[in-house]
Amino acid sequence: MMLHASRCLLLLLPFISSRQDVAAFVLPAPAVTQPTRCTLSSSPLAATQPPSPNAKASTAKSSPSSSFDFFQPTEIDACNTPPNLQLILTSLKELKSGSDLRGTYARHASSGGTIANISHLVKQAKSEGKGAALTPFASHCFGVAFAKWLLQHESDSGRQQLNTNEQRRHGSNALTICIGRDPRLHGERLADAFARGAESVDGVTKPVRVLYTGVTTTPSMYEFCRSGKCDAAIIVTASHLPEDKNGIKFFSSKGGLDKKDIDELVVLAQEEATQWYNIGLMPPSSGNAGVLCSELVNFMPYYKETLKQAIGREVDPNPNPAKPLSNLNIVVNPGNGSGSFFNDLLRELGANVAGSLHLTPDGTFPDTIGVPNPEKKEMVEETIKACKAYNADIGVMFDTDADRSGFVLPRSIDKNGVCSSYEPLNRNRLIALLSVIFSSSAPGCTIVTDSTTSEGLNTFLEKKLGLRHFRYLRGYANVINKAKELQGSEMAIETSGHCALRENGWIDDGTYTAVKIIALLANSKGKGSLLDLISDLEEMPFDKEFRVKATDGSLETTTKVFESVTTSLTELCGAEEQWTLDEDNLEGVRVRLSSGGFFMIRQSLHDPVISLQVESVSEDYANSVVLSPLLKMFSEHAAVLDLSALE
Repeated sequence: MMLHASRCLLLLLPFISSRQDVAAFVLPAPAVTQPTRCTLSSSPLAATQPPSPNAKASTAKSSPSSSFDFFQPTEIDACNTPPNLQLILTSLKELKSGSDLRGTYARHASSGGTIANISHLVKQAKSEGKGAALTPFASHCFGVAFAKWLLQHESDSGRQQLNTNEQRRHGSNALTICIGRDPRLHGERLADAFARGAESVDGVTKPVRVLYTGVTTTPSMYEFCRSGKCDAAIIVTASHLPEDKNGIKFFSSKGGLDKKDIDELVVLAQEEATQWYNIGLMPPSSGNAGVLCSELVNFMPYYKETLKQAIGREVDPNPNPAKPLSNLNIVVNPGNGSGSFFNDLLRELGANVAGSLHLTPDGTFPDTIGVPNPEKKEMVEETIKACKAYNADIGVMFDTDADRSGFVLPRSIDKNGVCSSYEPLNRNRLIALLSVIFSSSAPGCTIVTDSTTSEGLNTFLEKKLGLRHFRYLRGYANVINKAKELQGSEMAIETSGHCALRENGWIDDGTYTAVKIIALLANSKGKGSLLDLISDLEEMPFDKEFRVKATDGSLETTTKVFESVTTSLTELCGAEEQWTLDEDNLEGVRVRLSSGGFFMIRQSLHDPVISLQVESVSEDYANSVVLSPLLKMFSEHAAVLDLSALE
C-alpha cells in the first residue's frame, strides 16, 4: 500500500502542523494547540512507493543514503526476510499476551533516526532477559492495525451508534477511538504513537478520530464504548507488572478483543512495520511533549456517575438516599494507581474516607512497595494498619488499572461498633462472599472460576449455597468467555481478583466488584462481620504458591520441562497412596490429597515459570507428602531450572 502524502510530510516535519481539529496534550500544564494536517503535492518521499507487504520483495540492489541507513534487502525473495526486519516482525508477535499486548518499554528518539534503532532495541531487550520490547514504533504500528481492523470488521462489530454530542463533534461517519492509560510515565509516549498511527489511516469516506482521556481505568474504557462515547478504545497499561513494563488492551462495543483478534492485529502491525522498513525511517512522535490527537476529553466523571448509580441501586432504601454510605468508614488504597477516583466517589455518597492512602496517581509509585497489587502482602498489611487506625468497616485495594480489587474486613465488631482483628478478603474468600450475594439474587446459578480455587470453595458453593461451580483455565479472558458460553452463569472470577459479572456486561472491573461488596456491607451494617457470612468455607492452614523458573528465561525450555514433568506426575499418582488425580481438571495436573486439600502444577500464561499451588492441613504435611517427592522429580531438570523455591 502507498504511504499517504500526509504521512510522508510527517516524516519530514514531525513538529510542524497547522491542523484545526488536532489537540496536543502537554505536561505539566495541559495545553491545546490547533495544528492542521498538511497536504503535499510533491516530495521525494511522497514519490517513494514502498512495495506492498503481500508482494514479493525486490531483488534489485539499492544504494544506501549518506544520511539514513535504509537496510534495503538485496537478493532476497519473499521467503527470505532480511534479518533486521525479521527481528522487528517477530518482536511485534511476541508482544501478544493472551488477549492483550505486553512488553518491556524501550524508548527511542521521537524524530529522525532509522529503523535500525528498533532492531537494536529489540536485540538489547532480549539480551538483557527483558523479553519483548514495547517501543513507540510498535505502538504506532498497532495504532494503524487497530484502525484498519475496526474498519474491516465494522459490518459485523455491532458498532454502537454514537450519541448526539459525539456525532456533532466528529461527524456521524467518523470512526472514533478513545485512548486512556495508567499512571506509568511512559504511557503517554505510547499513547501518542498509537494515536498518530490510528489517525494516519484517515480516509475520505471513513475518517478516523482519536480521543485522549488521560489517566483512567481499564474497565472504564469498555464503558465508554458501550455508552456510545466512542466506537472503540484502548488503554495503555501493564496492570500489576513492574514499572518498566507496559501494554495495550483493546475494546469495542462488544467488549474486549480475544486472542484471535490479537493475531489479526499482529499481522496488520507487521505489514505497517514492513512499509516503514522499506523506506528506512521511523514515524515521528511527540516525545515528552504530549499526545497529538483529534480531541482531549475527560470521560471519567461519566464513569464515576455510573458506579454511583450502581451503588444507589444496590443499597436498600434509607432515610438519606443521596448519601447511602453515610454510616460507613472506608479506607481506599489504590496504591497511586488509576483507582484513586473511587475515594472521591465514596466520599460523595457520604462515606468517611479520612483514612484512605496513596490517592495521587503517580507512575513512579513512590508511596508503596512497587506497583500496586491487592494480592501483595505489603499492600494488605498497610491497608490493615490504616483500617485499625480509623476503625474502618472495610478496606478497599486496587491494582494499577483498577480491573482487580481486594479487601480487608474486621473479624470482630463489638456492641459499640469498634472493629478489630482485620483479615484479608481475597482469593477463595472473595469468591465465596460474592457467591453469597448471587445465592440470593440468582439461586442455583453457575459460578465460573479459574483452575486454582480450593476444594473447600467447591464444597461451599455447591453444598452450602446450592450453586454450580465450574473450574476452567486460568486467565481472565478464558474464564469470562467460558461464563458467556454457559447458560445460567452470573459470575466469572479468578483467585487473583479479576471478576466479571453478567449484570455488568462481562467486563472485569475491580471498582464494580467493590460496589457489590460495599453495598452488601451497607445493607448488613449492625449485623456483625461480613466474614460471618462465609464461616462455613473450609480453609486449609497451609496455602502457598511456588514458582519454578527456567534459568535461561525461555518459554520454549519451560514448555519442554512442563510437558515432561506432567507426564511423570500423572504416572506417579498411581504409586502415591495419598494422591488422587483429578480427572476433571482442565489445566496442568491437579491432585487431591487424602487428608484434604490439593496441589496442582501449571505453566504460567506469560512467564517462563512452572507454578505449583499447594493447599494442605499443615506445612509439615506439605513438605513430606508433596514438596519432597516433587523436588525429586524436578531435580531431573536441575540443569535448566531454578529449584530454590522448593528447597
